[in-house]
Amino acid sequence: MPQPATLPATPALLADLLLAPAADANRLLQQLADQITPRRARRLMAAAHGIAAQRLWANAA
Repeated sequence: MPQPATLPATPALLADLLLAPAADANRLLQQLADQITPRRARRLMAAAHGIAAQRLWANAA
């Protein structure tokens, strides 16, 4: 899946990318860490994973 040149820096938009069929969370984290600081990237990805999990549970119900 081609990634945008600049990744969004909001958890909700990152969750959209995580839920894409060919998403690679490690690659997204690395790209985000290159764009912003690694610590901020990890925090944003953790929040994005939480949002993605909530969305998956909501769809399963």
